[in-house]
Formats: sequence, C-alpha cells, structure tokens
Amino acid sequence: MTTKEWLNTESALQPGTELFRSGRRFELCAYANSHGQLLLRSHADLDRPGDPANTTIDVLFKPAEVLKIRDFYDGLVIRCATAQEAEGIQTAYPSIRFYHGDRVFMLESKGEIDYVVAMAVGCREGILTPTRQSFFNDVDASRPRWPSQPLFSAGPRFNLASVQELITALSTTDDAPVRRERYRHVYVVMTRVEPANGPGISGAGVFLTETDAEDARTMIAPKVADCWIETLPIAI
Repeated sequence: MTTKEWLNTESALQPGTELFRSGRRFELCAYANSHGQLLLRSHADLDRPGDPANTTIDVLFKPAEVLKIRDFYDGLVIRCATAQEAEGIQTAYPSIRFYHGDRVFMLESKGEIDYVVAMAVGCREGILTPTRQSFFNDVDASRPRWPSQPLFSAGPRFNLASVQELITALSTTDDAPVRRERYRHVYVVMTRVEPANGPGISGAGVFLTETDAEDARTMIAPKVADCWIETLPIAI
C-alpha cells in the first residue's frame, strides 16, 4: 500500500505550517524541466526486501521556480515559510515574476535551511517495485510504454546505460533484488496482418540496433499489410 499526500491549497499551505518530517536520508533524485518537477527520494534498503518498514519515500515539488538545495539531507523537515521569510526570499530574485499560487517551502536539516519556490508539494511512501522509476511517473494510457525516467519529461535522460551494461545485464543470471533504474533502447519490428476476423498486430522481432531492425523490416514488409519499427526501453 502506498500513502499519498498532495498539498496545493491555501488552507493546507498556511505560513509556518510544518508539512513533512522524517529522520531518514533524502537525496536529489531527479529534476525535469517539463512542469519544473523536482524529486527528492529516501531509498529503500535492497538488503531488507521483506521488511514492511522498508519503504521508498518520494517528495515532489511542482512547478519549481527557484531552488536552493543540496544533493542530500540527513533528516528532513519541510514547512511553509513564514510571511517574513517568503518576502525576503522573493525579494532576492527581482527578475522573477512570482504568482499568487507560488509558495516558499523551507527545507531544514541539521540546523541548516534551504528552500524551494513552487506551487505544490507531494509525498508518497510505499514499496517501489524494481522496474517502477518513481511514484510520480505512471504509464500513460494513450501510449502504454514502460516509463524509463523517474519523472515525465523530455529531459537529458542521464540514466541511459552503456552498451557494456546492456551486455552484462543480458548475460547475468543473478536473481538478487536490484533496482532497474538504467535502460537501453531496443528496436521492435511490428507487423499488422488482415486475417478473416480482422486486423492483427504483433511483434516480429527485437533488435539491438536500428540498422538491423530496418533491414528486417525491409524483408518482412512486402509480406504483411503494414510493418513499422517501435523503439522501446529495456530495463537494466
């Protein structure tokens, strides 16, 4: 079961209100320029897969306008800034146009304070399965593909694996629990045929290079009603 909380209303984000507190370690997990998404994460311990308290915690700010953060926090408290704190931080950025819905979130850890200016913050805690990249990036029903990024974005995709990592993943037989956080693309040749009971779509082959996939498509295409290549991520 995953606990969920999304805070974006004026009543929930009153000045000075404490929103989140944890003694766990949080790391900067991802930033996506699409909608200004900032994700902090407290990782589960892969050595304790059966422990019900062994959870992942994701904290998302969106849309983030201004950031003063670090790469990790040993213990984290998030609260709404007081009116005086918010005014001081916003005044320090005269070139930025702040809107009524923007909130200043204070991030406190070991007596030091950072901040994020955003419209909302959300927290989800639960068991993050090996191939799920975060609690905040689900499968899109209009284009059902495995989400290979922690956040929806057309970002730089820093978790693209090397060819050697792909070879190692394909050759290993180790069943130990592991996070599938990196990926490499493969090329799937898809076909559509028109049997008596209606069109049928299926995969004809999976290839490691686009050149090989195009070669196979050229061979198969004359035999079917339609033939195309789909690029899919393979979890590593």
